[in-house]
Amino acid sequence: MKTVGSSRPIHDARGKAAGYTKYTGDIMLPGMAYLCLVRSTIPHGRVKAIHPERALALPGVYGVLHCFNTTQRAFNRYRSRFSQELPCEERAFTDYVRFVGDRVAVVAAESQALAEKAARLVEVEYEELPYSIGFDDTLSGQNCLPGEKPIRDEVALENGAPPKDDGLIEVESFTELPRLHHAAMEPHACVASYDPYQGQLTLYSPNQAIHGIRVVVANYLEMPFHKVRVVKATMGGSFGAKQEWFVEPVAALAAKMLGRPVKLVYSRAESMTGAIVRGPVRARVRGLFTPEGKIKSLNMDLILDAGAYVGNSSDYIRTLYGKLFRCYYVPHARYHARVISSNTPVAGAYRGWSAPEEALILERHLDAAAHKLGLDRVELRRRNVLLPGGVDLKTGVPLEEIRIREALDRGRELFHWDQLKQEDAEFNASNARYRRGVGVGCGGHGSTYFPRHDDFGEGWIAMNEDGTIQLKITTHDHGCGTVTMLKMVVAEVLDIPDSDIYLAEGDTANTPIDFGCFASRTTFVLGRTAVETAEALKTVLLERAAAMFHQPLEQLYVESGAVRNRENPNLAWPYAEVARQSMLQLKRNVSAQAQFNNVTNPGVTGAHFAHVEVDTWTGYTKILDYLAVQDIGQAINPAMCEAQIQGAAQMGCGAALREEMVVQKNGQCTSSLSKYHLFLAPDLPDIRVELIMDGRSTEGPFGAKSIGEVCYVPAAPAVCGAVNNALDSQLGTLPFTPDCILKYLAKEREV
Repeated sequence: MKTVGSSRPIHDARGKAAGYTKYTGDIMLPGMAYLCLVRSTIPHGRVKAIHPERALALPGVYGVLHCFNTTQRAFNRYRSRFSQELPCEERAFTDYVRFVGDRVAVVAAESQALAEKAARLVEVEYEELPYSIGFDDTLSGQNCLPGEKPIRDEVALENGAPPKDDGLIEVESFTELPRLHHAAMEPHACVASYDPYQGQLTLYSPNQAIHGIRVVVANYLEMPFHKVRVVKATMGGSFGAKQEWFVEPVAALAAKMLGRPVKLVYSRAESMTGAIVRGPVRARVRGLFTPEGKIKSLNMDLILDAGAYVGNSSDYIRTLYGKLFRCYYVPHARYHARVISSNTPVAGAYRGWSAPEEALILERHLDAAAHKLGLDRVELRRRNVLLPGGVDLKTGVPLEEIRIREALDRGRELFHWDQLKQEDAEFNASNARYRRGVGVGCGGHGSTYFPRHDDFGEGWIAMNEDGTIQLKITTHDHGCGTVTMLKMVVAEVLDIPDSDIYLAEGDTANTPIDFGCFASRTTFVLGRTAVETAEALKTVLLERAAAMFHQPLEQLYVESGAVRNRENPNLAWPYAEVARQSMLQLKRNVSAQAQFNNVTNPGVTGAHFAHVEVDTWTGYTKILDYLAVQDIGQAINPAMCEAQIQGAAQMGCGAALREEMVVQKNGQCTSSLSKYHLFLAPDLPDIRVELIMDGRSTEGPFGAKSIGEVCYVPAAPAVCGAVNNALDSQLGTLPFTPDCILKYLAKEREV
C-alpha cells in the first residue's frame, strides 16, 4: 500500500497551528444578536415570575425570551435518529428548574458584553422545593414530587446459566466513580440564522451528528426537514460532550422568534455545569472463580445518577452491560442496574460510552480476584480474555481476529512487568516514604452500532476536469483526523495523492444522511463506504476509457493517476484526459455513488500498563512509565492513532488520580478548571504506544478497526491498579487524590 499505513497530519493542522482556522464562536453574520442565558440559581423549584424590564430598558437589547413567552413544546437532547422513541422532557426554557444552571431565559443583544450585563438584570422569582445532590438523598426521596419515585429506570439482564461447579471461590468488590467533565478546549456554541421569506433555518455547530440535530430541531419547531440545514463547524474537541443537543434548540428558537441571526457561546462554567457530565456510578460485583482463576460467573449491581434529566442514562446502563462481553469470556453474568435522578448537572455521553466505567468496575474486580487467588494480575487476565474466533456472548456476533491476549503478552514483555514487580518489592522494602507499583488494565469496545442498530453509510464522488476529486461523505472530525483518513483510503484505491481530494465535513444540504460520529463507527463504516465509493468511481473510469479509447475493458487498470493497458505499458490515459473526454465525447461526468452497510462488529481491544510512585507523606502519585498496546487492525494513519492513544492515556490518568466534579450542599457544582484538576502533559512520562495490526477485520477499510474510544477504556484501570499495588490496598472510590490516599494511610496506621 502506498498511502494507507503512512503517517499524515490532519487536514486542518496548519490552520489551527497558525490561528487561522475559524470556529463557531468566530462566525459573524450581518445583524447578528449575541445570546446570554439566564440560569437557575436554585437546585429545585418552580419559576413563579420573570421580570425582564430592567434588561429590556438597556439600549441594544433585542429581547428576552423565557419560559412564559416561548413554546411549551419539549425535546429530547439525546435523540440522534428519526427512529428513536424517546420521552421529551426538556424545554428551551423551563418553569420547573431541576438543577443549578437549568435554563430559564435568554437575553439577545447587540454585543456579548451587553447580553451578559442585561442577563444579570433579569429577576426571577422561585418557589423552592426539596432537592438531592446524590445517591443517598435521592434514594431517601428528597427531590421527589408527589407520585414520583426515586428510581427512574431499572433493568435486570442475564446471560448464560449459573455455574454448578464445586470449589468455586467468591470474590466481592465495590467501585464508586465520580462525575467527570469532558474538558474540551472549545466551549459549546451555535450560530443560527432564519430566513422568514424562504422559511429556511441554518445552524452552524461543532457537533457529532448533523442529521440528529436536524431531527430534534425540526420536530421541536414543527418544520419540515428540508427547511432545516445543519452545518458541522470546525470542532475544538468533544469526547462525547457535543453529541447531545441543548445549545442548538435554544439558538434555533431564538433565531426564528427574533427574525435575525444569533450566536450562543457557553462560558467555561456553563460548559462544565450546564452541558453534560459523565454521571456518577456505584457498583458492587460478586464473582465466582475457579482456583486456577477462570471466571465462571459475574453478578453486578449498579446505580447511575442521571442528574436533573434522564437523557441518555437508560440507554447508557444497558450498553454498559454489553461491554462485559467485548474483552473477556464470561460464561454467566447477571446484571441489575438502576437509574436515579438528582438535582445536579445532567449525565450524558462520554468517551467510550460506558465501556470505561465497565472496565474500571471489572478490572478492579479482577485485581481483587488475583489478590485473593494468589495469581499474577496479567496471568489472571490471560486466562480469561477472548481469543481469535471468539463470539460476543451477548449478541452472538463473531469477534473475528481479536488480539487481546497478544496485547497482554507483548505488553508484559515490553513493560518488563515481572522485572518491575521484583524491583518495586525491593524498593518498597527499603524506602520509608515512597511506594512503587505496577498496574494493568484491559478493555474492549465496538467499531459500529451493529447489531444493536443496523449501520450504513453513503458516499458521492466526482472527478474534476483536471483529474482531482470531489468527495462527499458525512463526516464529523473532532480534530482526530477522520477527514484525512477518508481521503487516504480513497487515494489508496485510486492511486493518487490524498492532496488531490477535496472533502468537506457534514452539511445536511450537501452530504448524505448519516447517523453521525458515535460508537467509533467512522473509520470502520464510513472508511469502508469511502473505499466502496472510490471503487465505484474506478469502475466508471475504466468503462469510460474502454469505450472512448477503444480498449478491451479486461485489459485496463489504474495506476499512478492514470488508466493503463496491461498488454501495452506504453498506453496510458491520465485521469484528467479521461474526465475531459467523457464530458466532450459522451456528455457525461465521471462520477459515482455507493452505499455500504456492515454485518460485522469485530473485537477491538487494548491492554495498558502503568508504573507509579506514591508519596506516602503527601499522597501525591507520580506516573513513572506508561505503555499502551492496542489491537487496532490496519492503522490507516499510524501517527494519528498513536496521538489518539496518548491523549486517551492522559485522560485516563486524570480520571484515576485527579478529576472530579463536586456538588456542594447548596447544589452548586464545580464550575472552574482552577478547581477541576486535569492531568497536563508535563505531569506524564512519554506514553509508549504499540500497535497490533495483524488482527484485521473482514469489513473495515483495508482491515481497519476502531481506535478513538477503545484506547481510553483501559487507561484509568491500569493507573488505579498500580496505585493499589503500590499501597497494597483495595481502594475503589475514585479519584485516588492525595486526600484519598492520605485518608487511607491514616486508617492503616491506626490499625
